[in-house]
Amino acid sequence: MAESISRAERGRQNMRVTLAGAGTNVVLFFIKLAGGILGHSDALVADAVHSLSDLLSDLGLVFAMRFSSQPPDQEHPYGHERFETLAALATGTLLAINGAGIGYEAVQRLIIGHYGMPDFWTLYIAAFAIAAKETLYQITIRVAQRTRSAALRVNAWDHRTDAISSVIVFIGIGGSLLGAPYLDSVVALIVALMVLRIGLVTGWEAVQELADRGLGDEALAHIRDVILGCEGVRDLHMLKTRKIGHQALAEVHLQVTPTLSVSEGHQIAERVRTTLLRQVDDLADATIHIDSENDAEGGVLLSPRSDIEAVVRERLQTLDLPAEEQMTLHYLRGGMVICLRYALPSSATFASLQETETQIQEALRGHVPGLQEVDVVWCLAESQFLSSGAP
Repeated sequence: MAESISRAERGRQNMRVTLAGAGTNVVLFFIKLAGGILGHSDALVADAVHSLSDLLSDLGLVFAMRFSSQPPDQEHPYGHERFETLAALATGTLLAINGAGIGYEAVQRLIIGHYGMPDFWTLYIAAFAIAAKETLYQITIRVAQRTRSAALRVNAWDHRTDAISSVIVFIGIGGSLLGAPYLDSVVALIVALMVLRIGLVTGWEAVQELADRGLGDEALAHIRDVILGCEGVRDLHMLKTRKIGHQALAEVHLQVTPTLSVSEGHQIAERVRTTLLRQVDDLADATIHIDSENDAEGGVLLSPRSDIEAVVRERLQTLDLPAEEQMTLHYLRGGMVICLRYALPSSATFASLQETETQIQEALRGHVPGLQEVDVVWCLAESQFLSSGAP
């Protein structure tokens, strides 16, 4: 199981590495932009715009992390994790727009045939950018894995993509210097397509999370195995999950023995919930429903207890019965089983008890909606137990 990190520590680590990335992107943006303009490299200017989009996404991520690290409150009972998702969506949108714009400009230059000849020293800027962004990627991805931040993971891969784009820029500038001036614009187009793809993928992933996309098949199978391994669980159905930032929520219906007490069913549910939170990474909470049978397709709504009690008392009032001690209702298979508990009469015989049970069943049959069975339980009164000398 992954290392557990407190919400506050997670927020601090994410914030530190994001601010470091933002500072680096500020430096890279101005160096690339100035170098591209003064050194006549369209590819380097395009790469500068990529760094600007990285900077803006860093600032959006800082804003989101400031809110997402806050604990749940009355207005946000599930926490503020989706501020990170919103930041990822904004970042993806911005990247897609920038990529499309850069690509359009590159295509225009290729069509017109207007190529610039970059200066040799622009190669040093591209090399510096490669080293800086790859270092940022390595640092950021480690923190993202440790804190399980989806937005930070996206940001890390954005650093890696920027490093790759700078490699392509380096190749493009070198090719132009070697006699292929159009190569600089071709590289600018390639970088633009990379930025566009990252933006679309990032934005789509964020939209999917905002639309409550569930966990993958592997995670669902693990959750199912954990649940079925808990004592008292006969089966499960209607397992649902959804992502909220780096965390997940689960909801499931458990089938238990139909005649269990409510308190025992609750204990099984609590045991399953505790086990899930302990054994499933990133699971923030689980809602457990206890069922006596599979109700995935909806059950039959039968009469409430008050109506059943009224019918039973009315139908049995003419019979010579001892005082009723307890009535238990079991709603099973779309019908109902009534269990009546009486004190055993001191003068009762086996034959008289059978006759009484038959009278009860005949009195109730056809008069209680959904009735499938009537069970009568005879209990010894306390005075009827033989003394064993025990206190």
